[in-house]
Amino acid sequence: MKKFAPPASHPVPERTKTPFPSLRQLTWRDLKSFHWRHAWWHLLDHWDTRRGLRRFAYSLFAGLVLLGALVLWGYPEWNKRNAVRVARAWLASGHLRYAAEAAQRAAELAPENPEPWQIAAELARLGGQKDKALEYTRRAAELAPTNPEVLTGWAADALRADQIDEAYRALDKIPVEAQAQSAHIQRLKGEMSRRQSRLTAAKGYFEAAQRLEGPLAVNEVPLGLILLQSTAPTVRQSGLELLVKWTADREWGATALRTLLADALSRDDRPALRKWADALYRHPRHLRGDIPQCLLALARSDEARLAEVLAQLERDHAVSPAAAVQLLSWLNQIGQAAEAVRWMKTLPAAALHRPPLAAAAAESLRLTADWTALADWTRDGDWGPEAEFLRWTYGLQAARQLGDANRADELWRTLFSHAQLDSAHALFAAANIYSWGLVKEAEALWWRVGEQEGPNAIEALGTLARYYQTGRDAEGQYRVFRQLHLLKPTDHAIGNNFAFFAALTGRDQSPGEKVARANLAREPQNQAYVATLAFTLLQLGRTNEAASLLKPKAREAANSPALCFAYGLTLARSGRRDEARQLLKTIPPDSITSLELQLIRTALGD
Repeated sequence: MKKFAPPASHPVPERTKTPFPSLRQLTWRDLKSFHWRHAWWHLLDHWDTRRGLRRFAYSLFAGLVLLGALVLWGYPEWNKRNAVRVARAWLASGHLRYAAEAAQRAAELAPENPEPWQIAAELARLGGQKDKALEYTRRAAELAPTNPEVLTGWAADALRADQIDEAYRALDKIPVEAQAQSAHIQRLKGEMSRRQSRLTAAKGYFEAAQRLEGPLAVNEVPLGLILLQSTAPTVRQSGLELLVKWTADREWGATALRTLLADALSRDDRPALRKWADALYRHPRHLRGDIPQCLLALARSDEARLAEVLAQLERDHAVSPAAAVQLLSWLNQIGQAAEAVRWMKTLPAAALHRPPLAAAAAESLRLTADWTALADWTRDGDWGPEAEFLRWTYGLQAARQLGDANRADELWRTLFSHAQLDSAHALFAAANIYSWGLVKEAEALWWRVGEQEGPNAIEALGTLARYYQTGRDAEGQYRVFRQLHLLKPTDHAIGNNFAFFAALTGRDQSPGEKVARANLAREPQNQAYVATLAFTLLQLGRTNEAASLLKPKAREAANSPALCFAYGLTLARSGRRDEARQLLKTIPPDSITSLELQLIRTALGD
């Protein structure tokens, strides 16, 4: 049988018999006769006969595929994890700026990862920014809503920011079984209960943490603080023993000593005052704020030891004006102004008569009631642009005490004029002279600030509102809320107070009615807004309208002072005095202004 042979026009070349010339052997004739198939067959010959070449090619291909996978998927994932590691490394080394930059980059690379937000929260905590820390951990919890560690961190930051309700919400997302097994969560719940004065519950939580982790300071010191507040002698003794146990601890010792010292001060326990004050003062972790408490305790319990400590402090604090001011302030604070006056005379006179020492020295002279020395101290000199107003303030007090009317009047006019230029100085001066008994002058300064604009005006008017409320002064509160309403017309609570006091005093009743109606239209169920509009209508002589407005709220009047006042007056003016008397007598007389009390008596015919 014949084999099939292709047509003569399609000859099959013999690959092995036609070697492909090298580049050096190529001639013009070779190039003219070159065909791509020759190159391909030549390559196939090499591929068949070169096993190493095939292995190399396969390895190269696999490597390229792997490299592509790493580039497309592996590197971004590595970059995300590495960014978090870098941020934590910078944080651990104390380079907070670099840590913040790395955390921000990590958040940009992996916006779904909660770790960068946790790092940002830790940075905020280190910077004392409690609200920012809470914001960041809240964001981390949104990204990891089932992660107990993240949720616990959210609760802890909420507690630090005094947002106890939010802390409870965070912990509620953790299963009860997991909470019961976490000492950290038990401590958090214990502290939350302590701050809410639920001491029995707090005791139980800290004892649970103690059972889970053992007798650690982080559990026993807070537990001791809680037990110390008990009225039962045995329980209280247990708290003392727990705290005393940890007084020598480097980390928790200062906290335990601080608690023991505060307890001794509250009970005026002289031996305990001497012991704990000295121990806290010597502890390496004591704070600057602990020193005045230590000095106060020693002043009450051991004058000899107080003299030793003061001698050391006076040597240490004579090195700079800022340090000297701190010690003078401590001495003034604990009732040792005479010692402050004695010591300040040993300081360089040039520094003593300039800020910041000049003002601290003036306070020492004021506390010792040496008015002649204080008048001389403040008579001349320049305390600088930030403290010159204090020279006038202390000089005013000295002149008043010495009966120097001309000098007092001159200084008052200077201080009052300055209040127009610097409202912050005026607020500080007003607070000082009010505490010294110059009430009318302080009131005038607050009004001077309140008639301006800006946050200081709001603060001054808020102070005046509290002052007039304490004095049960309706006219003063009308003036305050009228000015506040001018400055903040969109604040509905301020508008409500303005409308009420306008109606009570018979001033601006028409604008007050408009404000009251607008508030009620915005919040129809707000009891205070219903009461204010009803009272406004009543003062305008529209008793029937007031009664119609209050009738649906009659049952709520007993539980709402605002409704009680408005509804009681409406009943009285409608001839139902007995019902009105039963309602109005529930209002404590000292909780309302004198004008409100007079209005009630008139309506009841008393």
